[in-house]
Amino acid sequence: MRTLVIVSQDKSDIYFANQLAKRLNVVGIVVENQIPERDCSPLPRKAMKYASRPGLFLAKVAEVLDRRFVEPRQAYNYPGNSLDFGGDDRTLQPGEGVNVLYTRGPNDINKAEYREWVRDQNPDIIAVCGASILKSDMLSIPGHGVLNLHGGLAQFYRGLFTTDWAIHNSEPECIGATVHFVSEGVDDGDVVYQGRPGIEERDNPNTLYRKVVELGVEMMARAIWDIEHGRCHSTPLISKGRLYLNKDFNLAAKRRTWRKVADGVLSDYLANKAGRDQRVLDSLINDFDAVKPEAGSTVSAST
Repeated sequence: MRTLVIVSQDKSDIYFANQLAKRLNVVGIVVENQIPERDCSPLPRKAMKYASRPGLFLAKVAEVLDRRFVEPRQAYNYPGNSLDFGGDDRTLQPGEGVNVLYTRGPNDINKAEYREWVRDQNPDIIAVCGASILKSDMLSIPGHGVLNLHGGLAQFYRGLFTTDWAIHNSEPECIGATVHFVSEGVDDGDVVYQGRPGIEERDNPNTLYRKVVELGVEMMARAIWDIEHGRCHSTPLISKGRLYLNKDFNLAAKRRTWRKVADGVLSDYLANKAGRDQRVLDSLINDFDAVKPEAGSTVSAST
């Protein structure tokens, strides 16, 4: 099964790409640049902008002071709390014979030049993690479709930072991952697998997200193996969770999320785990834990 991987530059996505490159017949990897261009306008022009809008100037000053004096003291910036995938997230390791493409600008992934590059790799399937929304011309390239790893349970949480939002909303029972076929919507395609990581009292948003991604890699590898061997069963997502956008998870939301952990949100959940889990277990679609592994399903796919 010729697999092409599309990811962003985030360390979790690089980890995802590296893991699939080790396990599957990956023929190409696209790393999408999602970083907006910096404001490189001359200093006098910037000064004029702030001079004409004093409220914006004061907000900028407050932001600089916060970044200098408050942000370094936040729990998520402690060295021991950083998001860490054991070194497999630092640089892309495509392996011999794997073609790699880096896109130039945000939202460029659907441009004709990149679409043709993907087509030239002749993929049977595309595996996505952290990429921008793909348009129909891209989705139609692989004969077996496009699979996405969504870091949430889509019937509860769609969009971005869904592990954090589940904690923020005092719903750690809703932390999980979904592997689904990509449609033109957002995290709402037919579901192949869903799974939930184990939660411990010592966890924090970053350790839980790492567990979600690691579980998601296992589900994605298994889903592609299933497709190759004609054993894939997907189920429509009937109930769609709230859609969270990048702009929603601002600095204030991030700090509230980490305060929830310090205030015992995980302990409260674990104290009544069976009762809290039931509604989520009842809603799981193609529960990955219930699937018995087939021989060879976690090793490299054949060409």
